[in-house]
Amino acid sequence: MIESLEGRMIFGRPRRIRTLAPGPHAGMYRMQAHRVQRTDGALLEGWSSTPVDGPTDGVVLYFGGRNENVIWAADMASFNPRHALYAFNYRGFGGSTGRPSERRATGDAQALHDFVVSRESSPSLTLIGRSLGTAIALALARAARPRRLVLMSPFESVPEVLRARPLGRVGSGLVTQRFECADAAAAHVGATLVLLAERDTSIPHEQSLRLGGRFPNRPAVHTVRGTTHQSLPRSAGAQAAIAQFLAAGAHDHLSTLIPRSA
Repeated sequence: MIESLEGRMIFGRPRRIRTLAPGPHAGMYRMQAHRVQRTDGALLEGWSSTPVDGPTDGVVLYFGGRNENVIWAADMASFNPRHALYAFNYRGFGGSTGRPSERRATGDAQALHDFVVSRESSPSLTLIGRSLGTAIALALARAARPRRLVLMSPFESVPEVLRARPLGRVGSGLVTQRFECADAAAAHVGATLVLLAERDTSIPHEQSLRLGGRFPNRPAVHTVRGTTHQSLPRSAGAQAAIAQFLAAGAHDHLSTLIPRSA
């Protein structure tokens, strides 16, 4: 019961469904809905986008943030026409059943990875996480070993996020679902892109950059102008940076920008 209550506080609940404005390759992909049954009976709702014709150059699995319904994420294919993109709602989000927690989310992530690779032949895997989803993507990366990792507004741990807030310092020592990211970052040897919002009142830039320093290969770090913590993933600037990163296949083809503190 305590795990479920804490999980609900950390994960939140989607209040609205947001959309992504179409990119330059709109209409070049087909969408499909999915349902993945977990061993404990939970049903996970998701969507995929695949090219209408021609080969698939890579596979992307997206993990959303707090309060986020990820139905919009399949439309990232309008920026990445040769990739298969998958995204699934956390337990209790949209049509997914069950209650979210750190333990359940990381277990579900592995099951979703297995589902995706069973359907796709491309060996080139990219994991994308936003905010809370960066911790889940990092946890999965230790086993999945993706070639590329994209982290939007990453953080070190839930306690560190709380300590950065005036009223959160006391509660930081009480949470049991910590989402520790540093060790997982140190284990990732593939290319990494870190995207930051220009104005982020939820996760300080300093914390994202400290986590970036834990990767054995220095990440490309890009601040997307005109964005907030909420608008970053659905901004044209973020999607263009992701598309360039996926097309290049290596972070050294992007300009590395060290942002000023928000």
